[in-house]
Amino acid sequence: MIRFLITLILCACALAGLSLMLVKFQPSFFYQTLIFLVFSTAMIYRYLYKIDKPAFFVQLYLLTMAVKLLAYGAYNVFVILEDKAGAAANVVFFMIVYFIFTALEIAFLYRKITRG
Repeated sequence: MIRFLITLILCACALAGLSLMLVKFQPSFFYQTLIFLVFSTAMIYRYLYKIDKPAFFVQLYLLTMAVKLLAYGAYNVFVILEDKAGAAANVVFFMIVYFIFTALEIAFLYRKITRG
């Protein structure tokens, strides 16, 4: 669990550093999106990590994916309505970070499931 959190935070810091180096591509909701995705990914991983029953794990994982998609969709709609001019940059940044963090989450969960 700690390894995942450290990796997640290091990945977020690397993304922040890379984005700050590319000053032209820094969306208006940069920090809010990064913090929101780090927090939500960590909470979902923590919840899924504690599940011991494989059959229940699959159902819970699918449920968290559905809830996550709804919540992330609502967040993106909010961002688009708040900053129409920078909507494309905000959504592209969100999707990049979302895919990176989801891949990280899946990799760590896969390691846990295959070991147990």
